[in-house]
Amino acid sequence: MNWAWRKVRVLFATQFALMTEYRAEVVIWMLSGTLSLVMMLVWMAQAEAAPGGQVRGYTPAEFATYFLSTWLISQLMVVWVAWELDPAIRQGQLSPWLLRPLDPFWTYFLGHVAERFVRLPALLGLVALFAWLSGAQFTAQWWAYPAAIGLAVLGFTARFLWEYTIGLLAFWTDSSTSFQELVWLLYAALGGMFAPLAFYPDWVQRVAVWTPFPYMLGLPAQLLSGKATLAQALQGGAVLLAWGLIFGVVRYAVWRVGLRRYGAVGA
Repeated sequence: MNWAWRKVRVLFATQFALMTEYRAEVVIWMLSGTLSLVMMLVWMAQAEAAPGGQVRGYTPAEFATYFLSTWLISQLMVVWVAWELDPAIRQGQLSPWLLRPLDPFWTYFLGHVAERFVRLPALLGLVALFAWLSGAQFTAQWWAYPAAIGLAVLGFTARFLWEYTIGLLAFWTDSSTSFQELVWLLYAALGGMFAPLAFYPDWVQRVAVWTPFPYMLGLPAQLLSGKATLAQALQGGAVLLAWGLIFGVVRYAVWRVGLRRYGAVGA
């Protein structure tokens, strides 16, 4: 185990140093991903104009809390690995990585993890600022915070695995990132980035509960808003763990098959 820990420590340290060089860009990336905040303003305006000052049980402050929580969690699950894998495979840049005694997966994974630590201080500062401006009020239940963090970790891992698998499709396609854009739409819509899942038609909700998306964004946001229970958090964690295992197996299988194709064309 010591050799594995030393590899993880060295990889994390190098990736953290690399990401620190791009800290200004990280803040810009954060500010460019503000779809949830735009939706927050739209729904707050709708609630203020509605009779009784609420829409389906949500007051303006509760919409602010939900969408600000969604934005916070989505920032912890940003994944760009498909955009790096696609050119690396198609242009042969993957070849030097294959000479190393380590699957490139771990370098990309720890790079993303290290970026979270670079992102976190500015992210928390912006959340505090937006909460003050919007009147968002997070729950006082202490258990909701570790539960939301646990779901975010599982959600990030599941998302990284499927995005990595999409990137590996570059072994067979000219642009694997096209698939990534399609999956992002499902992730955003069913994850609750546009509206809480309870606002969707019943048949959409019934389909969504079989996917990992509602448990990655919507459920942690509901926890931080005080609108979900610990039992729901545990159920969501179990679903994300199951999907993570599935994506892990699929990722490994696609990687092995793709490598045979990569070598067959002389890359």
